[in-house]
Amino acid sequence: MKRVSVLGCLLILLGAASRTPGQTNWAEQLGFPAGKRVLILHANDMGIAYECNRPIQRGLTSGPLTSASVVSAGPWFAECADWAKSNPGLDLGISLSFVSPSPALKWSGVAPHHEAPSLSTVDGYLPSTVLQFHLRADAKHVRREAEAQIQRARAMGIQPTHIHPHLGAMLTRPDLLQLYLELAQEYWIPAVMVEFTPKVVAEFRAAGFSLDDRMLQAIASYPLPKVDAIKRIGETSSYDETRQQFYKLINELEPGITQIFLNPSDGSPGLRRASQKWRNRAWEAKLLTDPEVRDFLKKQDVVFTNWRDIMRRYHAVRDVTVVESK
Repeated sequence: MKRVSVLGCLLILLGAASRTPGQTNWAEQLGFPAGKRVLILHANDMGIAYECNRPIQRGLTSGPLTSASVVSAGPWFAECADWAKSNPGLDLGISLSFVSPSPALKWSGVAPHHEAPSLSTVDGYLPSTVLQFHLRADAKHVRREAEAQIQRARAMGIQPTHIHPHLGAMLTRPDLLQLYLELAQEYWIPAVMVEFTPKVVAEFRAAGFSLDDRMLQAIASYPLPKVDAIKRIGETSSYDETRQQFYKLINELEPGITQIFLNPSDGSPGLRRASQKWRNRAWEAKLLTDPEVRDFLKKQDVVFTNWRDIMRRYHAVRDVTVVESK
């Protein structure tokens, strides 16, 4: 479950994103009051391990989480699906996974091997790094596997509210980014994607990411809602530092929709074997039950939302626009 540098770089850049003066942010486009700071507090990696499932389930039912994503290819997905049936109406998306990064906790794809052979290593698991996936993945096989992961979730009772690229793997090639956005439109499930303003494009290119015309056109023509910024807590050396970083993220929120990603997990012996960053995961889990954090969040001038609410607002705004244009 080790995070790879490509996702960290992407999130840092996306977190720095802001619109140029005069542009309407996504919060205002979806009917939130002008100037409001709107937050999706999101947790990743449900379905990978019991240690991931438990704190996220608590955070969704008791707060402060508003959204989470599930790895339907993960070893503990069935437990998630059973839990979701008993807790309907929560905001659960699918984290489309093509990488199994931990040597101690592996998983395979959902599609039959013969339908997506370029996605498996010789031992039958998904590759261990984003780079391996990037170099060998056939886009047709990626589509087949992504569809299988979405269909598995639906068959087991989860109607995903959004899709998310696990470890950023689908953001590393133009054809895969295009596929990611196409899947969102075909299934009418919003893809987690930031608005690519000229400033964001410049920041990506300055950091060495190749954004060709195909990628920019795909993002520009994508019709479903986006967010205005994406942020996450960096690696820390103590729980207090983790909490202070979280406070800083909240205090520095700008008007618009921001999605903050957390990776909470229980700090069990199993997690310690599976993730080199188990301490950070355990500290992020502690954030969700810390009374001081809850009090801090209650005092903030922040509107909490999720992808279910965003799509409800999107359809309402779109329907009004259609009526007005007639």
